Amino acid sequence: MNIRKNYSCNTSFLDLLFNMLLAFACLFVLAFALINQNKKTPETKAAYLVTLTWPKEIDNDVDAYVEDPDGNLVCFVRREDGLMHLDRDDLGHRNDVIQTKFGTITYNENKEIVTLRGVTVGEYCVNVHGYNFNQNTPTEVTVQLEKISPNYSVLVQRKVTLVKAGDERTAFRFKINGKGELVSVSDLEKKLIGKKPSSNQPPAGLPIIPSPIP
Repeated sequence: MNIRKNYSCNTSFLDLLFNMLLAFACLFVLAFALINQNKKTPETKAAYLVTLTWPKEIDNDVDAYVEDPDGNLVCFVRREDGLMHLDRDDLGHRNDVIQTKFGTITYNENKEIVTLRGVTVGEYCVNVHGYNFNQNTPTEVTVQLEKISPNYSVLVQRKVTLVKAGDERTAFRFKINGKGELVSVSDLEKKLIGKKPSSNQPPAGLPIIPSPIP
């Protein structure tokens, strides 16, 4: 009787599969660790709005200047920097009427909004500047800090009065902690007009606004 012996074995193949599975598991753990390591600042758990409004019957051009803790600066000549952007540069009555293919649309409101898509830990500064006064009258500007995520709330509201074109006032400064929460507010004045933003890639062709001559 001829008996054949079978010496075949799957041990090597199983070892190869196990080692490949172990390698994929190690790569997954490493990638997860790197993702968590990069979750520092800027914090993106909250989003804020800085809103300027002034009486709609006053035809004066008022501008918002917002500086973040990293020195990024947003204003009408630099509408996006860091995690901030200016939604609308309100010129008073000059850009209230817009012609569209569906007809004329009138935006009868004096308002500028700076959006913070995320927040960086540290102090922000919010200034108001009277760029051009078509009416020679003092202009009271209401400045609000609004939190829109996860729930809407008005956190700060200040009123500042610009007497003439060229006036610059600090509405308020506010500090954000590592959880994206407001921790303090101050009224300490700080000049932002004429300041060069710290961003490494400034938009081409946009001038730095010089300090107004009193």
